[in-house]
Amino acid sequence: MKKIILYLFFLAIASFGFSQSQRLVMFEEFTQASCGPCGQDNPAFDALLSQDSAMCTSIRYHTSWPGVDPMNAQNPTDVAVRVSYYQVSYVPYVVMDGTGEGVPPYVTQAMITAEYAVPSSFTLSIRQQLSSGQDTIYFTMLGVCTDSVTGNLVAQNGVIEKHIHFNTPPGSNGETDFYNVMKKMVPTANGTNLPTSFQSGDYFIVQGSWKLANVYQISELAVVGFIQNNTNKDILQAANSDTNALTMPYNDDVQLMAATNYSPTNCSGSVAPAITIRNNGNYTVTSMTIKYTVNNGSLATYTWNGNLLTLQQTVINLPAYTFSPQSSNTLLIYADKVNGINDQYPKNDTITATIASAPVTTNYALLYLHTDNLPQDITWNLKNSSGTIVDSGGPYALPNHSYVDTVHLNGGGCYTFTMYDSDGQGICCSNRNGGYELVSSTGSVMRQGGSFGYSDPTEIKQNWPASTEQLEKSGMKVYPNPFSQEANVAFYLVNPENVILYLYNSTGQVVRTYDKGNFPAGNQKCTLDASNLPSGIYLLKMQAGSQVHICKIFVNN
Repeated sequence: MKKIILYLFFLAIASFGFSQSQRLVMFEEFTQASCGPCGQDNPAFDALLSQDSAMCTSIRYHTSWPGVDPMNAQNPTDVAVRVSYYQVSYVPYVVMDGTGEGVPPYVTQAMITAEYAVPSSFTLSIRQQLSSGQDTIYFTMLGVCTDSVTGNLVAQNGVIEKHIHFNTPPGSNGETDFYNVMKKMVPTANGTNLPTSFQSGDYFIVQGSWKLANVYQISELAVVGFIQNNTNKDILQAANSDTNALTMPYNDDVQLMAATNYSPTNCSGSVAPAITIRNNGNYTVTSMTIKYTVNNGSLATYTWNGNLLTLQQTVINLPAYTFSPQSSNTLLIYADKVNGINDQYPKNDTITATIASAPVTTNYALLYLHTDNLPQDITWNLKNSSGTIVDSGGPYALPNHSYVDTVHLNGGGCYTFTMYDSDGQGICCSNRNGGYELVSSTGSVMRQGGSFGYSDPTEIKQNWPASTEQLEKSGMKVYPNPFSQEANVAFYLVNPENVILYLYNSTGQVVRTYDKGNFPAGNQKCTLDASNLPSGIYLLKMQAGSQVHICKIFVNN
């Protein structure tokens, strides 16, 4: 183990490098309320850090060993991630700026002073705010680069309780006072990935929140943040939060955060994206000029007027842009003017996106849906090129359940299929486990997802066969339909193949499999045995080599 005291020599060498920003020294301590040496070493360590509070900060991770510790029990997961990150095998254990390691008695005033003298390539500030109901803490971290740097960089933010006092020791080592106790790493203990390269003048913003849990005293809550290089674990800068407004690096500066409300595929030749813009400048934004194009066509210009305060966001719905769809299309959107002048930091002013040609199906598609824990919020519809809804589904009844729906197209042309979530959180991720696939009549996946806000549109194209003969050869037919007990299945094979039929119920489960054996090429027929099946709607899938056909059947037993 590399001791902190030996690390001092390398710090002295590093201090002759560059001088840009004042460093705040970061200490991470692994401790425990039932650890005997922790009870012996922590008081002196706490006193030293308190004395040098202008030069350093800390975050304390309470481990699950060697005994009882209620502060670990409240969040063992984040602690375990940091324990693994540093390969900690005993407590107390202290890490200074990510690379200096040892036990608390090794940390001296001279060591802190020497590390404090090493310049940082960033300035870092954090603003914290409590919700009006005092049940959630919000924070914004602003990092500004003052000297070029590269690396596998992450921003770490830990909500801490600055002082926790127990009237009686919560563990077996006699400690009753604990400082800068980690309550939650936000969003996780893995941090937030940052760009791998920064130039002087570049900056980043990380925003997060935590719904309070197991807090002893709300007034003691704060956020400790730091920038770390995951390659060598070096911490480049640290900061303590306060409630003061942040001073942004530029006055007139907007960031294009995201483009939504457009399909990633296109057959209509029209796109009308919505863009989310945040004011990253010190001045209120009262006007913006947005320009956009597809495939380097003529630029469309949209002027927005409003009153956007620092760090506020707004969504701007851009008028439709028409173009001639290609197999691959490039959407380009950028902010041209802010408050009548050029944006002072143009690096985050542009969004580009690739739009593919629309996938093709025949007169139907299949929707495989797995609901999240709020199925009543999930709906979908299909609109034709005139904007008329021609099919729809949902809301659904069962949470965390699989459904199969048939999406009916009628009349050829371009359609827009849209999945909706009324609470605006999509149907996967963030403690949800839903998702969907839209599958063409030939079995190819046209769209899959679940991570979206209120809606997720995709354009699809109905491709009718050019002749009756092609129509007969493009799929299969079940007759009679509805039926009881037994039906005929007619199909066309391009090549000799082994034919297997799969019967799915309404929840997507395979209830029967029929291996029909080998058939020659051409028009063929076999029987489907539905005896002893409950009455209802089923999906029949035929698999014959690379040929896949699916249709809906109605069993009336």
